[in-house]
Amino acid sequence: MTTIRFACLGLAALLLAACLPVTSDHPVGSTAGFKPDPALIGMWKGRGDNKQDKDGYFAFLRNEDGSITAMLVTFESDADQWNVYEADVVTLGANHIMSVRERSENGTPANEEDARQIIPIRYDIGKDGKLTLSLLDDKATTAAIKAGRIKGTVHEGSEDDGHITADPKELDAFFATREGAALFSAKLVVLTKVK
Repeated sequence: MTTIRFACLGLAALLLAACLPVTSDHPVGSTAGFKPDPALIGMWKGRGDNKQDKDGYFAFLRNEDGSITAMLVTFESDADQWNVYEADVVTLGANHIMSVRERSENGTPANEEDARQIIPIRYDIGKDGKLTLSLLDDKATTAAIKAGRIKGTVHEGSEDDGHITADPKELDAFFATREGAALFSAKLVVLTKVK
């Protein structure tokens, strides 16, 4: 994937990193049914942890089919960066999860391999109204796969590069639990809603 730079500022961070975050064969929540979360809809602003990072803007937009389109825009000094993602959103127990796929970068459609990758992200909106996006922690998820708590594979030659292969029913049951939620410990970004 070509996009997770912006020092892990949001969905682009997912895709600009040297190595892909934990991915899944299936979107989380397919047995429960996807539904856009009204609290997500709108424009959000955030910045990565690196002092050189620029502000990034996320727009979460409802689609007629029940999915959400997420757009990330950053204004860089040399060239602006914008990415479009599709997100299926679900609440499983107390856990709010979106399954994200890249659709385009700067107007160019994602290549076939990138468009197939499903990246689970947990999101939480705090009492202060801030939106926190968190990825599955590579090491913790790989340990769960190796222990047989969730079906998956560990990429050859790596101890912490996992891929979840559980079927939709098992996947949803696992991520409805506290154990499943605890794996989302890799904080990606904290965003503030633009009023």
